Amino acid sequence: MYTPKYNEEKDWETVAAFIRQNGFGLLVSIHDGLPIGTHLPIELVEKTPGKFVLHGHIANANDQAATFVTGQTFMVVFMDPHAYISSSWYEKGKIPTWNYIAVHVYGVLRVLTEAELAQSLHQLMERYEAGSENPVHVHDIPAKEFHNNLKAITGFEISVDRVDTRFKLSQNRNDHDYFSVVDHLKELGDDHAHRIASEMELRRERK
Repeated sequence: MYTPKYNEEKDWETVAAFIRQNGFGLLVSIHDGLPIGTHLPIELVEKTPGKFVLHGHIANANDQAATFVTGQTFMVVFMDPHAYISSSWYEKGKIPTWNYIAVHVYGVLRVLTEAELAQSLHQLMERYEAGSENPVHVHDIPAKEFHNNLKAITGFEISVDRVDTRFKLSQNRNDHDYFSVVDHLKELGDDHAHRIASEMELRRERK
């Protein structure tokens, strides 16, 4: 991913928090010479102190499952939020742009054992059911139904070998333009614009 130095996010805790907050990722690999991708929930897991991996699963019927035994490097894309930036918000300059946050993770894939997959699904459900009024737990699913579903999917673990980041947040603009962007984004009223504005405010203080 092309990233000017001023758009890089080098703080791992910030990157890890972003991945966890935006865990519906895009898994990309090569199948029969062409890129293939699947959108799916992916969990960042600290396997050992300071050593992180990604966990997820896909349907066995998915053609991408065939790439799991190739030994290739996989890419996982995490992206959100994003917002259009009008050049009318600048004091000078007429080129509009787009602000966004994106993280690309690269690593080698390992297929999970059935026991590891079951544990991964348990952790996934516990996390996303936590906010439900009536949360469902793995033990609420009939054993036979749960086992049959395990047989229909393949779990995976991807080592976090390389991380590319782009936190494109108008870092190259002067203070006037920077906070003009923040204020206009706040006025737009949509969630993406507000989240970009909030992230920008965290990164630069008004003078």
